[in-house]
Amino acid sequence: MQESIPLTTWKALVENKTKKKILIKMIWNDQEKITLLITPNMKINSFIYDEIEGYLFYDVVGNLIDYAIPSILTERVLVDGQVKLPNEEKIIINGVPLTRKDIEFLRGQ
Repeated sequence: MQESIPLTTWKALVENKTKKKILIKMIWNDQEKITLLITPNMKINSFIYDEIEGYLFYDVVGNLIDYAIPSILTERVLVDGQVKLPNEEKIIINGVPLTRKDIEFLRGQ
């Protein structure tokens, strides 16, 4: 059975690692729905998935966003408010995969 944790616990870990307040934003297009954990000043309006580049995010004007998003959770990772761990997809925070210490933090919450 695959281990899972509540989204609120995941949010606490992201806030702990980024040392910033984090907002949860759900965004979707015709193909899929994703959940973003972003800082309050990030303005993300839409996204596409490119086979080569991965997820590309755009602001309200349509400009490509070039800054890092703290955490991106796809539909396969986030199910019924629970984040599945560990996953065949690497879950990363600020571009860094989870460490053993991070997993212990998640299990302790």
